[in-house]
Amino acid sequence: MVEQNNKEILKRIVQQSRDKVLSLAAAQNLATECDCSLRCIERIALNHLIVPARFKRNSLNCHEQLRLLQSQVAIIGCGGLGGRTAELLARLGIGHLSLTDPDSFSESNLNRQIFCTTQTLGRNKVEVLAKELGSINPTLEFTLNINKFNEDSVATANIVVDGLDTPATRKELSALCQKQNIPLVHGAVKEWYGQAGIEEIPGSLINTLYPGSYQTSHAPPLVLPMTVALIASIQASETCKYLLGLNSLKKHLLQTDLLQQEYEKISFNY
Repeated sequence: MVEQNNKEILKRIVQQSRDKVLSLAAAQNLATECDCSLRCIERIALNHLIVPARFKRNSLNCHEQLRLLQSQVAIIGCGGLGGRTAELLARLGIGHLSLTDPDSFSESNLNRQIFCTTQTLGRNKVEVLAKELGSINPTLEFTLNINKFNEDSVATANIVVDGLDTPATRKELSALCQKQNIPLVHGAVKEWYGQAGIEEIPGSLINTLYPGSYQTSHAPPLVLPMTVALIASIQASETCKYLLGLNSLKKHLLQTDLLQQEYEKISFNY
């Protein structure tokens, strides 16, 4: 019965598509008419090489786009790096985002955090992100954690994004990902400088970068919005490449100096 229904849905999708492209409006109408989710419509379309219009310019093929739709990414920390990385992944077509952050937006976030506005001050970051990202990508599913990260925050993720701002919390997240055998996309920023890399399993990029012990109350760094945007873009691209099996920053660290426009790729053997 399910296979028969899918064949009927596919027939309707083909009729509504133009040049192998399905508009959002057409997909939403089909979801209503066929009594199924928009996600189901787009999954069937991608399986048969018909691309949703909003992903047409992604330069990814339908199989790659479908793989992203079926992927789950955990964002730990939804401020500067985490919020902007989440926005990019939503536009890219990631199917599920697990968002974790206990904090609310404050005035000091206005200089760099993409969803911090004068209207969202005082509101929880996770709740704001879920609302805004859902309006960007209506098939996106969420798991929302308005608390400090724990094992449940990353348990079902294919990959985890580090949106934290202190060495102590990064080391804690790294240990958690190592324990659960989940790769971690690291990112850090300070003023004009930033870095990004992927910690594979097994491996210890974070402990190499931050040896020793740190106070959990370590003051967060001063940050410029341009640096945040750049490093978040690198984190999003590395997440995408890792999920698609493309060449990524595994066992490497990319360091950037926007003041001098200098970039250095460092190899690690740990």
